[in-house]
Amino acid sequence: MIKFVKNIENFWKEDLANHKFARQVEFVAENFNHLDRTYYNSGFLLQSFNKEISNTHGFQLALDVKNASIGWLCIPPNVILPTHRDTFYTLRQEHAVGVEQCFRYLIFLEDWVFGHYVGFENLNITNWKAGDTWMFDSEENHYGVNASNVPFVTCQVSSYV
Repeated sequence: MIKFVKNIENFWKEDLANHKFARQVEFVAENFNHLDRTYYNSGFLLQSFNKEISNTHGFQLALDVKNASIGWLCIPPNVILPTHRDTFYTLRQEHAVGVEQCFRYLIFLEDWVFGHYVGFENLNITNWKAGDTWMFDSEENHYGVNASNVPFVTCQVSSYV
C-alpha cells in the first residue's frame, strides 16, 4: 500500500536551513542484509530523530497522528539508499505493536531537484513539492537515490493503527 495523502504547509523551512544532523549512519541495518556489501560500503546517511528535530509536534498535528516517531533523513549527493522494506523496529519495541500495524508517512521537505528519486515496486516518485506526503507500510520495497549535487532531505513520520 503506497498512496499520496496530501500536501502540508511548509512550517519547517527555517528549521531545516539551520539543522545539524545528529548522526551519520553507515548501511549496516538489518533491512540491508540482503545486499552485496561490495557495492554499498562507501555511502552513509545523515539522521536526526524526535527531540533532535525542531517542531516535531507540527508534523503530528499536520497528519493528525498521536503516537509517532519522527525522523529527518539526508541522502548526500552521489548516494543510493538501497532497496529495502522498513521494519519499524524502534516503533514496535516502544509501543508493543506488530509490524503489520505500522505505517510511515514520507514527507518531502523541499521541492524536487533533478537527480532526487524515490521508487517503490509499482511507483516512482519525482516532481514533488515541499510538503507532499505519501503513506506506505512494511510490505513496500522502496529505495532513494541522490544523483544530484545537493543533499536530499525527507521527513519520516512512523506510526501504527
